[in-house]
Amino acid sequence: MSTAEWRALSIRQPWTALILAGHKSVENRTWHTRWRGPLVLHAGQRPIPAAAPLAATYGIVNPPCGAYLGTAVLADIHHDDQCRGCTPWSEPGAWHWVLTHIHAWPQPLPAPGQRGLYTPPPAITEHPAEEAA
Repeated sequence: MSTAEWRALSIRQPWTALILAGHKSVENRTWHTRWRGPLVLHAGQRPIPAAAPLAATYGIVNPPCGAYLGTAVLADIHHDDQCRGCTPWSEPGAWHWVLTHIHAWPQPLPAPGQRGLYTPPPAITEHPAEEAA
């Protein structure tokens, strides 16, 4: 796929790792977008230390930060008032970004991320691991 067909989303750890391990299928955001399609998932530079004990219960300890880690498809977005806790990960008052076809890459690709939904660098979408997504 060309870069124009992809978007990237930076997510703080351990949420990125929980998504890629298949435990979390909804990303909570304060904003929404009309865009739907393939995403490259990036782990932000700064983890959320308070979430580390929860992640550890799923076997996730010290996940990589500041790297692209895998792919998913952004299939739907809905507000909490439309579902009232559609998954255990859904936050009240948030937009729930529903992720499907989640695929973790075998190795992280270190690189800086960005805020918001952005077009990833061509080197990321042309990476051989992306082809398996």
